[in-house]
Amino acid sequence: MKRLWTACLVIISVLSQQTLVAENVPVVAAYSIQSNDVGAYVGKNVNDLVFSFILEMRSYKVSDLRAEPIPGDLTVPPGTDYLFYGNLSQQPNGVRLELVLRGGPLDITRKISRVFENTNRVLLESRMLVRDLFDLSVHLPEPAVTAAVPATTVPEAPPSVDSLSGTWSGENGVEKIMILRGGRGIMILTSGVSISLTLEYRDSLLVIRQKGALNPRQFLDLPESVAREAAQTIQPPEWDMRSGVDRNVLTGIKKTTKVIHNGDSIVDTAPLEVAVEWRRF
Repeated sequence: MKRLWTACLVIISVLSQQTLVAENVPVVAAYSIQSNDVGAYVGKNVNDLVFSFILEMRSYKVSDLRAEPIPGDLTVPPGTDYLFYGNLSQQPNGVRLELVLRGGPLDITRKISRVFENTNRVLLESRMLVRDLFDLSVHLPEPAVTAAVPATTVPEAPPSVDSLSGTWSGENGVEKIMILRGGRGIMILTSGVSISLTLEYRDSLLVIRQKGALNPRQFLDLPESVAREAAQTIQPPEWDMRSGVDRNVLTGIKKTTKVIHNGDSIVDTAPLEVAVEWRRF
């Protein structure tokens, strides 16, 4: 009997400690993510998903205020420690998600944002943004404040591969090209083959290369045995492209190889340049 009472006291003690810890967890007033230009369906999905990510943060309690308007002065509501809100907006090169956390003992304001290739990427990859925002040990850069300068003194921005992020089309035998941030891309051929690409600017010239080995299915115009030989012997293609003023059109040349064969094997090869044009969807 004595052992039973001792066990009960231990359990009660542990539960009391857990209750005290839970009471000390800061409370976050979570408001809705504003999304006026991406469609109601997408906005609701992103809101629900981000809210579920916040609930995963065990070091916070969450007060669901998504049905209420965000305070005009962005003050933290009584009874809570932090205020959370965000914005989802369409950009020329994708979809931008910005998340904000305000309040706490030091009255901090933490902001984190990222431009995703599309809304699917937002749904797949936004968990890390939420984690970094709520993990106070993660350093986030302060928002930049840029002084106004006369338009005549603003230098022209250098070209950026990230500004080309999106889905492109326009080349024979290619279903679509997806340019990703960080100088990466994926080309999907009509044959179903996916090709990894690397992209970099050299001055104003955009150089695009295939990453990895060639696939025989890149040569659907060749007999099967010749296609296998070509995949093993010739160099992957390369594109030299230039972007238009609005960055929605890329024009240039594709450097590839012309294969001369006898039906069974390669007889000769020759460099071949083809004019191409890509357009962003």
